[in-house]
Amino acid sequence: MNRDRQAGSPHWRHLLLGVVPMLVGLAGLWAAGCLVQQRCYQDRDCVSGSCDEASGSCVDQECLLDEDCGGFPFECVDAACEIVCGAETLDCPEGMASICGAYCIDVWEASRQDASDVDGGVDHAMAVSQPGVIPWYSSDADAGVNQQIAAAACESAGKRLCSPQEWELVCATLDDTRYAYGDSYDPAICNGIDTYCDCDGDGEPDGDEVYPHCRDACDTAFHVMPTGSFPACTNDFGIFDINGNVWELVSSDDGINHYRGGAYNCSDSERLHSCSYDGAESGNFPSAKGFRCCADGGPGS
Repeated sequence: MNRDRQAGSPHWRHLLLGVVPMLVGLAGLWAAGCLVQQRCYQDRDCVSGSCDEASGSCVDQECLLDEDCGGFPFECVDAACEIVCGAETLDCPEGMASICGAYCIDVWEASRQDASDVDGGVDHAMAVSQPGVIPWYSSDADAGVNQQIAAAACESAGKRLCSPQEWELVCATLDDTRYAYGDSYDPAICNGIDTYCDCDGDGEPDGDEVYPHCRDACDTAFHVMPTGSFPACTNDFGIFDINGNVWELVSSDDGINHYRGGAYNCSDSERLHSCSYDGAESGNFPSAKGFRCCADGGPGS
């Protein structure tokens, strides 16, 4: 072995003294992003699917076409989905309301035709929208309402499952609120796990004294309620119980059941009842699975 090439030789020490600062400098440039920043030349160069060719930078975008937003009344404006309501009101089937002149939605959570105020019924033929009855839902976390069951029940009524965009618009309204009734969680407005808090131990709900997350400190006899039991659990669209009572399944094509709105038994109703929360199920979550139907409607006034 040539002694001049041994790591301990003065020759190699001299080379190392020159290389180390260079590596340190390169590391600094790498950390600063100078060596890893890549220029895009076309949309397919970007994960987001959108390239600003002038700057060569990838830009975040929500949509390219109106269809990416779900279609009318959702339009793609400057790569973001916006709501553009129509001025006309649709002629909707009984028990439904017109939304932005674009589609109809059930005023109340779906129920069976033979449901009553104490029983959910057994007739699986068709879903209806009616007040004062136990909604169509399953309390079994491992089975019950899914895409096939809910879609068939809606279709039998000449309706369909709501898309996620349609459902969230109705929940958050045009004001984009966190809940149908506003931005601040109120455990007394809709049916949730905090609604029936009994912190004084008298066996009765505390009413106006109810407060969020009481289950952590007090007894709460939470339970499902007939549709429309909470008059304040609505909004300008006039849709009831879209937050709480039972989860509501929306349409999807990804093989996963997506439930929205939370239910009467959610341990954290403040978070799970919010309009933006997606209770996507891939296993045994959640229980209290229900749904609500939408329809295209016809020309109205």
